Amino acid sequence: MINKIIKYSKNSIRLLIQSLENGNIIAVPTDTVYGLIANAYNEKAVDKIFKIKSRPKKLPLIIFVASIKDAKKIGFFTEYDELLAKAFWPGDLTLVVRRKNKKIFYGHKSFTTVGIRIPKHKALIDLIEKAKVPLASTSANFHKGKTPKNFNELNIISDKKISYVMKSNHKIEGVESTIVTLIHKKIEVLRPGSISRKMIKDEIKNLQMH
Repeated sequence: MINKIIKYSKNSIRLLIQSLENGNIIAVPTDTVYGLIANAYNEKAVDKIFKIKSRPKKLPLIIFVASIKDAKKIGFFTEYDELLAKAFWPGDLTLVVRRKNKKIFYGHKSFTTVGIRIPKHKALIDLIEKAKVPLASTSANFHKGKTPKNFNELNIISDKKISYVMKSNHKIEGVESTIVTLIHKKIEVLRPGSISRKMIKDEIKNLQMH
């Protein structure tokens, strides 16, 4: 297992990208918790995440992207979605929007919506930008298990389907991202996190006032 663990560097990023291109799963630190990621264009790779976690496919994964431009290739963004993306990205807000791209995988193929975010973690952003593909992501724990806030809580990495684990000194908050949707033209917080309903509401009010 020691061979799986690599420190963040330019060389390790190249190695991790190659691993993702080969359809492997890697564990990475994010700004919120430790996560598992796969190339979202590779259905077999994404399926591995569900198997590793024993997670039902009815529970979708989140898609990581490097920019709002990339996010708009995956989902349909309203004026309010774009406002929230500009206000809170990079950061711990996941926006659930209507799905545009049918070629990405993150759960049941029948899903019409998709959760997207740009994480605020230097090593991870570097990886996403250089990989040049959207990455399907979820916390690196077994389904219903404890969410890993640090490297020492990564019990899941003994699974042979996980090829590498990246370590970095960049901060992890230890709280999962706030998941919100405005699809029904009202603020729906699907999972609470550090970005509150009030913060979201205040941003939307500012737009409505202008």
